[in-house]
Amino acid sequence: MSFNLKNIRLKIMFYSIFGKIGDNFSKIKIPNQNHIKKIIIFFPIDEDSFRVSLYSFRKFNFYNTDVSYYFVINKKFENLINLTGPNIFYVNYNKNRMKWCDISDRDNIINQESVDIVIDLNKELYFDLAKFINQLNSGLKIGFKTMYSDYFYNIQIDVGEDGIIENGFNKIQKILVSS
Repeated sequence: MSFNLKNIRLKIMFYSIFGKIGDNFSKIKIPNQNHIKKIIIFFPIDEDSFRVSLYSFRKFNFYNTDVSYYFVINKKFENLINLTGPNIFYVNYNKNRMKWCDISDRDNIINQESVDIVIDLNKELYFDLAKFINQLNSGLKIGFKTMYSDYFYNIQIDVGEDGIIENGFNKIQKILVSS
């Protein structure tokens, strides 16, 4: 077992004992489209997955007037996207650490009354990001299935044995369209 895996296991055990990581309820009530107002999407940290996510979501309608989408993107990829707006937040990731470029952005997201859906598009578990998502007041937290994803997400997408992440992104889009 690698040192990072042991380190993550110890951190999860520590935070769960002291109540820093809350339990995700197994009952899921997916709201209909009339009730969804805010969705936060955390884009992948690594460049290859980020490019695949941009490609997968290229035809998705993020300009729905009833739903506010908030995008959290790695600062390294700022030049790869052609989006501007108040709902785009940038973060730096250094050695499994997550640092917001503007601390008011982090406070803005945390202080939201409630977020209807939180989506983590990272195929691997990044502990600081997962811990931050766990702090958010949301009934639906969607992420990819990993060894420790049960602690952080109540809907987990399994990409299967083939490991093609684009299939997972397509599943997430279907959830967003149907809800």
